[in-house]
Amino acid sequence: MELTRRGVIRLAGAAGLAAAAGAVVSVASASPALADQGSWRWCRFCQGLWFSGNPTLGVCPARGTAGHSSAGSGNYSLPSGDDSFHGQLWWIWCSRCQGLWFSGNDTRGVCPAGPGGHEFVGSGVYALNVDNGDGQANWRWCQNCQGLWFAANGTGGVCPGRPAGHVFPPGSGNYHIGIGRG
Repeated sequence: MELTRRGVIRLAGAAGLAAAAGAVVSVASASPALADQGSWRWCRFCQGLWFSGNPTLGVCPARGTAGHSSAGSGNYSLPSGDDSFHGQLWWIWCSRCQGLWFSGNDTRGVCPAGPGGHEFVGSGVYALNVDNGDGQANWRWCQNCQGLWFAANGTGGVCPGRPAGHVFPPGSGNYHIGIGRG
């Protein structure tokens, strides 16, 4: 059985609680699929990636508070930025717009939900495959809003930081996002 550093810490904590309660602890190997979070969707209006697992549609830069649309989208999965994944870290979910944004720069970008940029409170860190890997390619980082958007449709979508749409600089990678059914 192979455990990550985080898994060993969790196992030790669970064993301590179980011992205190007089319970028997069994150890099962963790499934790598559990590290992925599904319910991420492509929005056909803004071309961005957003989390659909909450009871809100978020705030879409193209539709405002009417929110993002999941029409025509697959169910994308993002890996968490744990010890076992070697992708680009510091991708964060914004609780205000429900979008995915890159927090590794010294800006919080432009959030369609209003001033102050994207929010990082309540989010884990995601790590994305860049320039290789499985999944759907042609996802790009926008230097204006700091969000992730799908560039293969021949449109820049709608960017809250630039009226002409999302833009990726020469430094942006070609991100690959895992997709399933749904």
